[in-house]
Amino acid sequence: MGIESSKYMDGEGGPVAYIAQRTQVGRAKAITGNKAGTTKLEVKLPPKATPVAVEDYEFIKSSLVNLLLFSRLDRGTAQKIVSHMYMLPVAAGDILIQQGDTGDAATKLFVVRSGKFEVLERRKDVMFKVNTKERADVFGEISLMYDCPRSATVAATTEASVFVLERDVFRHFVQASVEDEKGQIQLFLNSVPLLSSLRADEKMKLVDAFVEDSFDAGARVIVEGDVGDKFYIIKEGEAQVVQGEKEVNRLFRSDFFGEQALLQDEPRRATVRALSPLVCLSLDRRTFVAVLGPLQDIMAKEKSPEVVNQRMAKLKPQGSAAHRRPTAEVLIKYDSGRRTITCDGHLDEVVELRRGGQKMTDEHRDADKQLVMVEGELLGEGAFSRVCRVAEESTGRVFALKRMAKSAALQCPEHVFCEQHITRNIAHPFCLRQYASFKDKCHLYMLFDLMPGGDLMDVLVAEAKVIKYPVADKNSLRKGCLAPKMKMWQGMEEPMSRFYVASIVLALEYLHDNGIAFRDLKPENVLIDGQGYAKLGDFGFAKQVEAGGRTYTFCGTPGYVAPENVMGRGYNHSVDWWTLGVLMYVLLTARQPFTSPKTQDPMEVMRRIVDDRWPIKYPPYMSDEARDLISKLLERKPVKRIGMLQGRARDIKEHPWFVDFDWEGLAARRMDPPRKPKDADSSKRKAELAEAHRAEPREPTNVTPQQMAEWDRVFRDF
Repeated sequence: MGIESSKYMDGEGGPVAYIAQRTQVGRAKAITGNKAGTTKLEVKLPPKATPVAVEDYEFIKSSLVNLLLFSRLDRGTAQKIVSHMYMLPVAAGDILIQQGDTGDAATKLFVVRSGKFEVLERRKDVMFKVNTKERADVFGEISLMYDCPRSATVAATTEASVFVLERDVFRHFVQASVEDEKGQIQLFLNSVPLLSSLRADEKMKLVDAFVEDSFDAGARVIVEGDVGDKFYIIKEGEAQVVQGEKEVNRLFRSDFFGEQALLQDEPRRATVRALSPLVCLSLDRRTFVAVLGPLQDIMAKEKSPEVVNQRMAKLKPQGSAAHRRPTAEVLIKYDSGRRTITCDGHLDEVVELRRGGQKMTDEHRDADKQLVMVEGELLGEGAFSRVCRVAEESTGRVFALKRMAKSAALQCPEHVFCEQHITRNIAHPFCLRQYASFKDKCHLYMLFDLMPGGDLMDVLVAEAKVIKYPVADKNSLRKGCLAPKMKMWQGMEEPMSRFYVASIVLALEYLHDNGIAFRDLKPENVLIDGQGYAKLGDFGFAKQVEAGGRTYTFCGTPGYVAPENVMGRGYNHSVDWWTLGVLMYVLLTARQPFTSPKTQDPMEVMRRIVDDRWPIKYPPYMSDEARDLISKLLERKPVKRIGMLQGRARDIKEHPWFVDFDWEGLAARRMDPPRKPKDADSSKRKAELAEAHRAEPREPTNVTPQQMAEWDRVFRDF
């Protein structure tokens, strides 16, 4: 299993394109739960802090308005957020932010109210002044999104004060605002008789398809006799309905008009004119058909009680069954000594491991209550876990053992349980399988398939190369010369990347059909088995999302996250198709689409991700078909993204980039992988990991009885 994150750097002396270089940087940590917008919010002021005065509201809002996360907030939500901030005095010489701070110290945004601050960065043990902050300046925006160490120290050079915004406050009101807005649109749709045949989950899809149109007073929204294809719902304002010269109706908030345009082209029967500034939610027929199919077909179908798309057909809800599982003893041998772990996994799983999957008689089961695992090399490490090779002592069968410290897992226990639950129950040739899970006093363990071929980033690093490619410029064209050849990085050849992308498409299709969003797709999380086939691994961020539902947790890796994830306005499995587009681009070019021109600022990367005016640059060697598929995956409006339309994953399979591709052969693993794993692929990375972790893992020190009791309580059912 690969490490959980990667950092991209320009090659020294090379072109702007770059190859991925491995680091030990952890991925963005999940920061909010799904109930953030619906639970009661309590803000505890720190010592010396005071609530924001009403007269300061406008100043704070004007300071925040140009930030990425505030640029699309409505006035009411912004007002609520500002009203829950607080003012904190800072004495001259005091440090407000310390470089490297994590945890609660890295969850706040600051607006300078008065005084001056200097921004310092430690470089090779020397502090350098890199910036200054004065009144109305803002810093710490990224802390509202996810946990990452503070990148600089901020110290007051005069008596000063700041306004402070807590991450939980921001996320709470953004989620509440989105849920309220979506709920209103749903109520509007429920009142439209023409759409009564739609299921609840289909209406939820339409909620995301509406766009907002504004009209000045006196403007005509639709004109009698014209042929149009848009349906409108009034969000704000008043409109007049006129037939001929006669007013026949008045329309107000939540009223709708033009719904027949969703069925067919026909002349409008009346003119609708804005009597005041008018804001409408509009939906055109082309988008409706792309998302749900023709309305006539939907109306013709008999409305099913609920076609519950097989979701979680094999996945059983977590419940009290964990308490009834028979326990078994697992012994893990290290180079020195032995560690004993009490296993809470199914005994059948333990027996299956010991007997290599063979059927067992009842008398054998009682005798086989101990599993001895011998730990081998370290395979990978991330921010919260490490993965080692282990072998079952009696049979020699090998596995990958993922170990997480309870102290770290306590920060996001729901993700740990989701990973355990999902990987225990999924069954797909291109998804990693879990065989057992168990725990000791301080750690949680999960046993997976061993993937000896490393991960997809290992393959990319091995295959990427610098090429010379002819690139025409104005001078060469004017002179009639041959186009000069320029050096540039190229990733995998397209046939090889097509194999891996197709494997991921099949895996994501299976997960989505079962209501699961993967949420952290990147090359490091695509693992390679001994034959060369790919499997999705590391389900630490995977989550079941109900039909028509959405989740609000920011998680993933900066550079890969989808726009709807960045803005915190809720998302579903749409984010997986976006990250597939980023991954496909990375495989073909050996660089990320949103980090070139080179930038190390994650906020700048995410600004580019959400800005539909920021163009993605494609290298000249990439085929037109590949560009087209990537552009359709990197559609910023999720409802229009390929994979999210009526055809779902089938639209991707039928894209011209996959022309004549043998999908059935791949699904049955009859297709030969384009590349066999090589020892050299991951040997350097493994050697670096081994060097960094020579000592046997040790128990955490200074653990209090209270901490141990809390761990036992939270992970009792693991």
